[in-house]
Amino acid sequence: MNWKTPITLLVLTGILLGAAYYGWSSLTEPVEAPETSGAPVVETPRCSTVKKFSEGQSIASEDVIVNVFNAGSTPGLATETLDSLVNKGFERGAADNAPADFTATNVTIVAEKRSDPAVRLVAMQFQGAVEFAAGPNLAPGVDVVVGDDFLSVNSQAQRILRLKRSVTTCTSVKQTPGSTR
Repeated sequence: MNWKTPITLLVLTGILLGAAYYGWSSLTEPVEAPETSGAPVVETPRCSTVKKFSEGQSIASEDVIVNVFNAGSTPGLATETLDSLVNKGFERGAADNAPADFTATNVTIVAEKRSDPAVRLVAMQFQGAVEFAAGPNLAPGVDVVVGDDFLSVNSQAQRILRLKRSVTTCTSVKQTPGSTR
């Protein structure tokens, strides 16, 4: 027997045992959160102040946070639309691209309750037809999705709505570390 064979078998056995140990410890080791490696921490807005309005009171644009999401192909449309609404007194919310499963022609408002006075007040601010989609909020406030057929914000629309019932609405947001949709 050649002396190289036992040494080769010993080296190969050592490599096999080392690989088995590494594989087993990789399988049984707890998974840690990936490091951001310098990437910015994403902030998720959260409602920090809720205001109650009684029947007969008025809700004004200053009492409503608006978020605008762009479902069209025009760059900057969400920011431009949100800026127009802020100029009308609405509180600034998020301006971002819409999630992939959201569409809009002119304007679609995503809300759990179409009859919510804050939703109705925001809907009155747009030129053209406003559609409604049932769903949870994408961010605190009223969520507006604009599309490629977006007309414009109506500069003459009323900014106050008298309430026929008591409501509560989020009037300010606070950024908290977390992940977005």
